[in-house]
Amino acid sequence: MTCNFCGSVVKDDAIYCPNCGEKPNTKKKNTVKEKKHEENKEEKVSETTTNSDYSFLWGILGYFVPIAGLVLFIIWKDSKPKDSKAAGIGALVRACLMLFAFIIMVFMMIFSTIMDL
Repeated sequence: MTCNFCGSVVKDDAIYCPNCGEKPNTKKKNTVKEKKHEENKEEKVSETTTNSDYSFLWGILGYFVPIAGLVLFIIWKDSKPKDSKAAGIGALVRACLMLFAFIIMVFMMIFSTIMDL
């Protein structure tokens, strides 16, 4: 078996680990540093799960003002992922529609030029 503390191989009938001196079958106690890390991790999880109920409105804003949608997407991607995604999708939809409209206009101009010849 292996020691839960140091990971070294220990005989099955050993009471203490010859490497670190701890009992190999007991669970590792969390140090103060590890406890603080776990608390910070839990705080981050609770912060990221809190999103506003206005995600749809952020998407609308991203559609009508794509630059604002892109900025909000970048700023909020860690702290408000749901709102960030909505704003980013709104900006992306607007950009795709504008690109599609531009391509249609170019084809219409080429077609009208060909018809005039």
